[in-house]
Amino acid sequence: MEIRKKIEAIGKRTMILDVNSRYYGLETLVLMENAGRGVADVISQRYGKNRKIGIFCGTGNNGGDGFVAARHLMDQNQVTLFLLGHPNEIRTEEAKRNWQILEHTHLQRFFIRDSTDLINHDLDQFDIIVDGMLGTGIQGELREPYKSTVLRMNQTNAKKVSIDIPTGYGSKTSLESNITISFHFPKCEGAEVLSLGIPSGIEKGVGPGEVKALQKRKPAAHKGEAGRVMIIGGSAFFRGALEYAGRAAAKIADLVYHCSPDPCSGAVERIPDFLGTCLKGDYLKGEHLSEIVRRVNQYRCDSVVIGPGLGLGPEIGIKEETKELVIGLIKELKNQKLIIDADGLNAISKSLEVLRENMVLTPHRGEFRRLTGQEPTEENVTHFAKQFGCLLVVKGPIDMISNGRETKLNFTGNPGMATGGTGDILSGTIAGFAAINELFESCCASTFVVGLAGDFVKKEKGFYFTSNDVIEKLPEAIQWAEDF
Repeated sequence: MEIRKKIEAIGKRTMILDVNSRYYGLETLVLMENAGRGVADVISQRYGKNRKIGIFCGTGNNGGDGFVAARHLMDQNQVTLFLLGHPNEIRTEEAKRNWQILEHTHLQRFFIRDSTDLINHDLDQFDIIVDGMLGTGIQGELREPYKSTVLRMNQTNAKKVSIDIPTGYGSKTSLESNITISFHFPKCEGAEVLSLGIPSGIEKGVGPGEVKALQKRKPAAHKGEAGRVMIIGGSAFFRGALEYAGRAAAKIADLVYHCSPDPCSGAVERIPDFLGTCLKGDYLKGEHLSEIVRRVNQYRCDSVVIGPGLGLGPEIGIKEETKELVIGLIKELKNQKLIIDADGLNAISKSLEVLRENMVLTPHRGEFRRLTGQEPTEENVTHFAKQFGCLLVVKGPIDMISNGRETKLNFTGNPGMATGGTGDILSGTIAGFAAINELFESCCASTFVVGLAGDFVKKEKGFYFTSNDVIEKLPEAIQWAEDF
């Protein structure tokens, strides 16, 4: 089971890298050419020329890499290409284009549509067998004709070269490769790594890939399966912050609850998505702790936002009683993913020892300086996240997202978003995604789509817009990323 999880994580990382490379202008066709050419070069350097080579390809991009390798190897070797399937079944435009190139060559090509087609081919004739059948995106046990093909390939004495990862790796039936050539990073133990020409800056940037990697709503989903979110905030001075965070979360999660004081009742009534009743008082404080914890657990909330609008404005700030509440909530809510924003950050500034895993802080650059006494550099952000074991989303012209091991950058957004409420939208979006996804992935996806929504608004209205305009564009931004 552990190896399956690793393969799933590798497949997700590979998909994100491919999608984001395309988003930043490095087209998949270029990456496929670099991959196939790299495989051909390794084979030529290691085994020389005038070899009999059988290249077995699937109908995805792994097969497309094999098509390119065949093109580069065929002039100095006797190459035969086997497609497991039919050309009409080739799934990506890039793989189709490389197949179409081969149709104008003298390369021998055969189709294996079921296990019986193998009987007609002598695999023992080959000096080298290249495995471009299935890549990192395939999970579970092999189906036919892949299973029979792998078993037959394993019986030969040919040198076996796998592209990116051996077909069937981690399952009961796996190709016994002599060499595995992975791209950009190793996909399995012992793999040789080739560069695809992807700069480190592209891998560090977030993009639509993070959004596409998130869990999707199931076709037969029931209410609540897409997550339950609690928003804790609001006061007599700040009412809109609670509203912005809740409305953003409601665009994504199924159920959104609130714990807010009486003065927020008007805002709550305007939002039919909000569930729950207001608590007595002008602001939230320590005496509300047990009731809030009870509600979070009773409603089975997956993620919790703490902070939007908790304070009482610039003159009063956040009360000591409210700070005690925030610290108490962090200590009590150990099973939920926590997003600490706005006055929630002020509440914990002297109690950083309460920070833990599965908690994200979302300061802007000034708040980061006040919180840490340091400049918001990439190095300092990474160090803070690592030191306290939490996650950070530092908002600015370039957002920084870090879990202490990996720090990514987001470039969407514009100066028009320097208006009240956009930070609350971000915290609500993170909570919405995090209800059914890992927190770091949710932070990366959220910073991208919230900034993108702001960019969509800017195209229509220039810099003259409100946070409400950004919320209205949020679904469009998410859908754009999913469709990219």
